[in-house]
Amino acid sequence: MLSIAHATALTSEDDLPFAHAVVLAFRSDAKLYSVHAGDDPRAASQIPDANALLARWGVEGRVDHERIVHSCCEDPVDTTIDALRRLSPDLVVTGTHHREGILRFLVGSRAEAIAEHMDAPTLIVPHEERGFVADGKLRLKRVVVPVGDPESAHHGTERARWLLDLAHPDAGGELILLQVGTRRAVEANLAMPSGWTCVRRQREGSVEDAVVSEATDADLIVMATRGHDSLTDALVGSHTERVLHRAPCPVLSVPLRPS
Repeated sequence: MLSIAHATALTSEDDLPFAHAVVLAFRSDAKLYSVHAGDDPRAASQIPDANALLARWGVEGRVDHERIVHSCCEDPVDTTIDALRRLSPDLVVTGTHHREGILRFLVGSRAEAIAEHMDAPTLIVPHEERGFVADGKLRLKRVVVPVGDPESAHHGTERARWLLDLAHPDAGGELILLQVGTRRAVEANLAMPSGWTCVRRQREGSVEDAVVSEATDADLIVMATRGHDSLTDALVGSHTERVLHRAPCPVLSVPLRPS
């Protein structure tokens, strides 16, 4: 059975990511897990109930929803990652803040740590920006996928199509394969869902600037990532993390693991 896990800190900032997790679970008939790091099992009752949210939206139907409080480590991020690894979900959903510069070093990001350590794709929903779910309705019409090399192009486009199949958008849309720079175009053959078109775009400049500019009116960015594979990445973040700090919409982080 398909499973989706939502990492929650039990704050109002979890509302938008949780809404995305609920709608995706409902539309894909997936089991939904809400995971909270803590040592008080009574905290499970404080985790919002997916079916109560569906009822508030006026949506008929239910989601198989399990609320989990997990304790293992002193650090809540490590505890959350441990819980998620035990569940081994098909998709992780979490929220984040936009942070750049020194604030990134001082505060860090739970979402970045989760995406870095999970084998499953992680849907990261910025608190300050729009999502593709509002009041129980899903709007997913424009998806941007950077295609920098054959491996990232393959995995990025495959996961973009996978999420579209999972979400079942109500109407067609546009999948944009974004090539940055003047290098030879990377081939990415992908069968599109009914009503969807696939177009190629090319932009100059840095990967982050190009992606953020192309995604101005997008609903989702899909970034294939190898994590921190250089000293520069460790210091200033991977391309995916740098896009995430400025993204105007949710980002699906797709891990590329060594074979």
